[in-house]
Amino acid sequence: QHESDAANSYDAIPYESNPFPFTTPEYLASIAGLFGLEGVDPARCRVLELGCASGGNLLPLAANFPDSHFVGIDASSAQVADGAAAIAGYGLTNIELVCADILTWRHDGEPFDYVICHGVYSWVPDAVQTRILELCRALTHPRSICYVSYNTYPGWHLRGSVREMMHYHARGFTDDRERISQSRALLKFLVEAAPDDGAYGQLLRDTRFLRLALAH
Repeated sequence: QHESDAANSYDAIPYESNPFPFTTPEYLASIAGLFGLEGVDPARCRVLELGCASGGNLLPLAANFPDSHFVGIDASSAQVADGAAAIAGYGLTNIELVCADILTWRHDGEPFDYVICHGVYSWVPDAVQTRILELCRALTHPRSICYVSYNTYPGWHLRGSVREMMHYHARGFTDDRERISQSRALLKFLVEAAPDDGAYGQLLRDTRFLRLALAH
């Protein structure tokens, strides 16, 4: 699947865009410091986010670090437009969101001190994964820090089983909104039926799962 194909579905049903505290420059610089690496001062840095949605992660950073510059890339024109409206509403001048396909996007400006790619790598084709890593190399300098999140086994097996159940339950529906509704209905059933003790019950009562279940 090409990234632009996925963008069409995100245009129709926008992905919830939230801040992720563990992707902030000061957090990344602190973690790097534990490994003997010296990152650029988070108060004056350049940050790139690949797969920024509507900027829910970058906008708070831009507001908190006015002397830094932030660039977000996303293939969904609808989400980028929503983010641009929010940027204008808050009067931020140190952030820009660009609607572009990661596979074809080019950047000819200054390198970035921090590159963020959260919640993307595990869900895109091999060609896009390769391109993400290429951009991390091409658009950085020796002191840059890149953060790329991805799902790993064995820990992902437990979460993955819930995802597979939702897919299986909603497989007979063709409308995307109905599939989402059915998936949430199943999740709500699982949350209510699971015992309180044990890793499975604790997982289902995780804040992210509960929010989805209760939204049905």
